[in-house]
Amino acid sequence: MEYRRSRSLVLYWHDGELTVENYLEVRSTDVEGDNAVAIDEEAVALLSRFDDFTDVEDVVADFPEHEPDSVRGVIKDLAEDGLLLTRQQTDREDRFLDSWGSWGEEARYFHFGTRNALYSGDSLEQRRSDARWIRETGGDPPAIFKSYPDAPRVYLPRIPRRIDEDFLTVLTRRRTHRVFTGEQVRLADFAAALFYTFAPMQLYDAGDLGTLMLRTSPCGGARHELEGYVGVFDVQGVQPGLYHYNAECHALELIDGDFDRERLHRLTYESEMCTPSAFVCFVTAVYERTMYKYRHSRAYRVTLLSAGHLGQTFVLTNTALGLGAWQTAAFRDDELDAALGVDGFTEGVLYMFGAGHPVYAPDGMPAGISRAGLVDGAALMAPRRQPDGDQD
Repeated sequence: MEYRRSRSLVLYWHDGELTVENYLEVRSTDVEGDNAVAIDEEAVALLSRFDDFTDVEDVVADFPEHEPDSVRGVIKDLAEDGLLLTRQQTDREDRFLDSWGSWGEEARYFHFGTRNALYSGDSLEQRRSDARWIRETGGDPPAIFKSYPDAPRVYLPRIPRRIDEDFLTVLTRRRTHRVFTGEQVRLADFAAALFYTFAPMQLYDAGDLGTLMLRTSPCGGARHELEGYVGVFDVQGVQPGLYHYNAECHALELIDGDFDRERLHRLTYESEMCTPSAFVCFVTAVYERTMYKYRHSRAYRVTLLSAGHLGQTFVLTNTALGLGAWQTAAFRDDELDAALGVDGFTEGVLYMFGAGHPVYAPDGMPAGISRAGLVDGAALMAPRRQPDGDQD
């Protein structure tokens, strides 16, 4: 019998034990299971001998200090745990590596390690039961608003600007803009962009889970773990600087009055898109808000999706206001966390977007983007892939 070590193993220390996990192993969606197993030094030594397909007896011979049957038994256990694979079992893994080879271990582990999680159900009775358990085991729910009570504040207009643009017009006009005029954004437009993106539209009584906010963007479990910080450069009536947007008060709280475009340029890898914007928004996640209710790592997927929802709301709102917007994940994480005054653990930056008055090309496209002309349609179509086992 020949085995090869799985190419999708991750080793880490857990509760004082060296633990190994094959994150590509299929998990049940009906029964709670764990792909991780504790191993010792000799098991690691055995695994290292199966870098490629190797006969069991050849490996047994390499460990003369142990009884052959005991070595065979450990190898059998490693195979049963999905750490060693037969030739028949490696087809799926090889297809995985062929498809995901361009992305590193971090992305592969996160995506496949959070697949097939268990869900307890969505009935009213089940949700109430889950909420009671969360309250009993987690204590009081975390605060839904963050504020800097000692910071100087800029209170924004309390009556947000009405937006009457036709929905289909806004949807089809949305484009990513990279070139801006430098003209100041009106305070009413700036306030509306923040209000419709970050402010609560309603508050919701979630029983044991406390009071939650409802924004214009969806968020898993209405946790709304995302906070907004704003770099202001060209906004009518607002001094340039870095602010926290207080969603409860619809106000800006000053964090750094010296924050300028030069600092933004550094934080965004000298981006020619971000730096000329009239204002930029940095989106962080307050992880406790999500973890309080959702204690499986799959919930991080939902947090990332929520950031995407927020970004789409921002760019559509700015489009309706006559502004041009963009969004990006290209920033220096540690330096941006430090600039915002967050530790990256309890709260950390995930996303950013910004806006300004856009420059358009003569054909109506954003400046710097050319409309496609005559195109060979066949060149845009992916070739049909044959199902496994089929041949032409």
